[in-house]
Amino acid sequence: MSAIQSRRLAAESFRRLSASRLRPGRREHGVTLIESLIALLVLAIALLGVASLQLLTQRQEIDARWRSIAVAMSGSLIEQLRTDTVAAEKLAISGNALSGCDATNQWLCNLVGKWQSQVGEQLPNAVIQLQLEGSTDELVMASVSILWQRVASDPPATECRPQDGAQIDDGGCILVETAL
Repeated sequence: MSAIQSRRLAAESFRRLSASRLRPGRREHGVTLIESLIALLVLAIALLGVASLQLLTQRQEIDARWRSIAVAMSGSLIEQLRTDTVAAEKLAISGNALSGCDATNQWLCNLVGKWQSQVGEQLPNAVIQLQLEGSTDELVMASVSILWQRVASDPPATECRPQDGAQIDDGGCILVETAL
C-alpha cells in the first residue's frame, strides 16, 4: 500500500467518524444535567409523600394512645364508684367541677379528685362529665364522658355524643354508660 492510499484510507475513516458524530439520533452515553435534575425532582416528590405519610401515622398513633388512656381512666373511675354506690349516688362532675361531696362520702370525693388530676396530666385539655342516676330496681346508672383536644377551644367542647357521629376538632371523646 502506498503512502497516498494510506492517506486516503485515513481521510475516509476520519470522514466516517465525523459523520457519525453529527448524525441525528446517535445514541449518547452518560447522563445529562437535565435528566439528573428531573430524576432529583421525582425523588424529592416521592420523599415528600413518604414524610407526610409518616406524620399522619404518628398523629394517629398519638390519638389511639389518648383514646386508650381515656378508656382505662373511665374504667378506673367506674370501679372506684362501685366500691360504695350509696356514697357515689350524690356525686357529679360537670365541666371538671366535682359536686355532691359531704362528710359521708368525702373519702370517695378525694379518690375522684385524684383521678381527675391523673386524667388532666395524661390527656390534653380534658373535660370530664359524670352523671349518676338511681333507678327503680336499685341499680345506679353511671354515665362518664371524657373529652380531649390538642389545642383548647374557646368555648371548650363539653358534649360527647359519639353515637351521633359527632367529632371533636383535633381531639376525641369517649362516653361510657354502665350500671354500678
